[in-house]
Amino acid sequence: MSKRVSASDALFVGVVLVLTFMAARVWWLSKIVPGMDYPQYLVFVRALQDHADPASPFHGTYAVAQWYKPTSLLINVTSWLSYACGHSIERAGKVLWTLENVGVVAASVFTLRELRRNRWAVLLVFPLIHCVWTVAGGFFGYATSLPLVILVWGLTVRWFRAPSVRSGIALGTCFCAVFLWHGIGFAQAGIGFAILWMLWRFPSWRARVLGGVPTLPCLTLFAVWWTSTFDGSAGKSAPAWGDPWNAAEHIVEYVWSTVPHYTARAYALVLIVGAGLLLSPTNLGATQGTRTWRVRNPFLLLSLAYLALYWAFPMYLNNVAGVSVRFPYAAALAFVLAWNLPAPPAARTLLLAVVGSFGAWCLYDMSQRFVAFDAYTRGASDLIDRLGPYDTLYCSAPNAGAFDGFAGPTNKPIREIQQYATIRHGGLPNSSFAGYGYNYVSYVHGNPMPEFYGWPGWSRAMTKFDYVLGRGQMVDKHFRLVDRAGGWQLYGVCGSARFPRCDL
Repeated sequence: MSKRVSASDALFVGVVLVLTFMAARVWWLSKIVPGMDYPQYLVFVRALQDHADPASPFHGTYAVAQWYKPTSLLINVTSWLSYACGHSIERAGKVLWTLENVGVVAASVFTLRELRRNRWAVLLVFPLIHCVWTVAGGFFGYATSLPLVILVWGLTVRWFRAPSVRSGIALGTCFCAVFLWHGIGFAQAGIGFAILWMLWRFPSWRARVLGGVPTLPCLTLFAVWWTSTFDGSAGKSAPAWGDPWNAAEHIVEYVWSTVPHYTARAYALVLIVGAGLLLSPTNLGATQGTRTWRVRNPFLLLSLAYLALYWAFPMYLNNVAGVSVRFPYAAALAFVLAWNLPAPPAARTLLLAVVGSFGAWCLYDMSQRFVAFDAYTRGASDLIDRLGPYDTLYCSAPNAGAFDGFAGPTNKPIREIQQYATIRHGGLPNSSFAGYGYNYVSYVHGNPMPEFYGWPGWSRAMTKFDYVLGRGQMVDKHFRLVDRAGGWQLYGVCGSARFPRCDL
């Protein structure tokens, strides 16, 4: 006989599904997704698909490295998805963003279950799920690794509690997957495992040593990658730390959705959660017992450790920007798994209703901002569609690093809008993350494009671009107006391959 679904189970599933749908739908509300690094990764997918084609400008210009480099799994999965999405790389990216939102929720529910904690704590995920710096800001590689990071936490608890070949293989496989997905995600997963390993009460030293066995495959991968990449050829750089007080001042930006008044919204959530902790002197999950853990709430300690690493780790390391600033968001996600709900049913119900409603409001607000972003960029997208195969595009718009629908200095959602010409039509981009020697995709002999910045002026180097896209009138006679849409203008560059001659 099938097990009957209780009213409590049905309510939980219904609420979580509705909120997850609200979170994931935002990626489909805008033709161009607001994000900084996101288009760069989609360009990598284009490079992976085209670099072996002699007719493509990527051939002989971009190279694909060995499979054991971080981001290789991300780029290949996106490429596989694109074939399933009608050969649309952009649609594949949106599917992966959708899976990121669904994965964060599902992995959090799984980990809460492994911790024997109240599953309703997952409602705290939804006000945080669209952190603009990490997720909605388009840090595609790191953000989409977060479901794997949370899954590592849950599989670690399962492995410690009931070690078996099956649970060990699951944990080891997940570790390898997150390594091949993104390096910083792998670092956070490894740090989480190490802290939980130290906090778990193993019955013997032999059991403690065996507890680390599932990490051996990923550590082997890491050693092979590190020794083959950072041998001097990638150009190591000295680590650099930011000012501690400045870091403290901007921490909300790295955890929260940096929309207008984001600080006040974050404080509102803190007050809601804090009030919930004070509603009862006894909280569900406050005591997990000391027979298995050395502390009562291990994930609270894990959250605090990630937060401390925000100040301890450098901002820049080996040419990687934004290392330390990824850790506050990991701390927030770990806190969800440490959140203690009030024991009295009435107080618990009230708190969950407020947190769930606050989360739903945040998701609705974010959806409206995506709609506004689509209205702002739809003209640019339509003009990009006018380009032909392998045409190149340079874009410079007034105040191109900002958009009024999002706030905060960390989010520049239209900074790389020109990359969409490469993603859709296959022409070489102005700039690319391929310049970093540690990436899965890299240049063969450096970037052949000029890597211009700012408002364009005509020069011989500018003729490497067939078109210029912007939101302003260009009076130079070397730029011929081709079309305009939604406040954007598309100009042909005189002397380029597409416009070798212009009627001046």
